[in-house]
Amino acid sequence: MTFYTLLRLHKRIKSRKLKLLGLLVASKLGFRHLSVRIDPSLSCNLACRMCNYSSAEYRKKNRGALNTEEFEDIARVLFPRAFQLVVGCAAEPTKHPGYRELFRLARRYKVPDVSMVTNGQLLTREDIDVMCGYGVNEIILSCHGVKKATYEKFMTGAGYEKFHEVLGLIKETRDAGNKLPRLRINYTANRDNLDELKAFFEVFGRYPVDVLQVRPVMDLGGRYGQQFTEADLPKYNEVLSYLEEACRRHGVVFLANRDDAAYREATRDADLAELVYTYISPKTAGQLGISWSNINFRKFRRADRWNSRLIKSFFSKSSGEGWMTRSLKY
Repeated sequence: MTFYTLLRLHKRIKSRKLKLLGLLVASKLGFRHLSVRIDPSLSCNLACRMCNYSSAEYRKKNRGALNTEEFEDIARVLFPRAFQLVVGCAAEPTKHPGYRELFRLARRYKVPDVSMVTNGQLLTREDIDVMCGYGVNEIILSCHGVKKATYEKFMTGAGYEKFHEVLGLIKETRDAGNKLPRLRINYTANRDNLDELKAFFEVFGRYPVDVLQVRPVMDLGGRYGQQFTEADLPKYNEVLSYLEEACRRHGVVFLANRDDAAYREATRDADLAELVYTYISPKTAGQLGISWSNINFRKFRRADRWNSRLIKSFFSKSSGEGWMTRSLKY
């Protein structure tokens, strides 16, 4: 069962309490119920204008890396309960020299769905071959411009030609008969790069894109934080409708925030998502007061206050005000 299968199931079940109850039952029975998201290194090779890593102050405060030896213990504690592992969340995973070890451990613990989120600028053929060998399900590439000038403007420090080179390497892998990894493009839309989305398949249609996600820009404290306003929404929705039809013709799964592009409303299931999404970074052990080498899953759960958070969510009338209140709008 992949993330997209679970996403469809999540949308079909309307009752928030029923989903929370199902999560509790899955936990108590020892089933896989976590989406583990790991930033092995808090650093990035780019300074994308819409990202908080474009802020020098943020870079100073958020740094550090997990020791490769810690990967073994993190995997021992969390991977048996994970239905999904995503390598790369808020930072660039390829900055860590040992990041590929996480794919080997995911294979050992039989994590069903494994993916990596990356800007792709440091990826090599060897990296892709390793991911292919370990059965990584998906490579998720960030792309914030269809045209060269826009791409390099918003993805400061990136090379448009390098991006196409990586796409070409993935295409070669797929053309060689490999069904995996699938290719997903994450496009953060704003007022200045929205129009050129209509040319997406003219530029990228020759590559094996499986999923396209369009996310309206959030103000994350980066150099660019101009969110869509109500006045922008007619144009935004018109472009999405055009793109949705284009994706249908090309057999591409289309994910997009159609309901709240200005991020005025909190995500209805934010607290549920926070219970499923388990974020791990070089700061996690210190924040929870644990050591990965001498902890088990039960102790991790106690440190993370997972059970008490679930009970609080179950009896709460709202979805809370956590870090995912603006996320998952697709």
